[in-house]
Amino acid sequence: MIAKLALLVVSPFVAMGIFLGTTGVVLVDVRETAPDNMHLVIPVPLALAQVALTFAPDEAKYVSCPEFAPYRHVAERVLQELQRAPDGVLVEVHDGSENVKIEKDGATLRIHVNGSEGETVECRVPIRAVLKAVQAYDGEGFPTKAAIWALRSAPRGTLVHVHDGSSEVSIRLL
Repeated sequence: MIAKLALLVVSPFVAMGIFLGTTGVVLVDVRETAPDNMHLVIPVPLALAQVALTFAPDEAKYVSCPEFAPYRHVAERVLQELQRAPDGVLVEVHDGSENVKIEKDGATLRIHVNGSEGETVECRVPIRAVLKAVQAYDGEGFPTKAAIWALRSAPRGTLVHVHDGSSEVSIRLL
């Protein structure tokens, strides 16, 4: 009897864990060393973000970008070719103490930026997710929901890490 009761109590938590594990969770981690050593960790289940977006104001549901229209098909073809291209460095720029490198690594683009004052930016952009977002373009802009759907197909791990000396922000997909 106790085992059945324990199973009844634990079942919703197990179901929620399985659901969140399959839909994904974005973890936003913000650290500020000066002046007050703030540290925020905010988990955002992608399924919850989609539901919340339904109730968001209209300006949060759509990103207007009509100037992208002439480039949509070109961007789509470039992304499709990038998926098939071999791994390697695509762009590397050195300008004094600032460096930018964009490389293809499997199904992702890795962007590394080192600034002149010690700032660093590391991005891991899934090519397939960007392609899905580009394909959702309607000629005038992008529905925000498309970005959330695109993230669902992204590989797990750190997507963005920014460090500027006094602050650090990481966005990870779990």
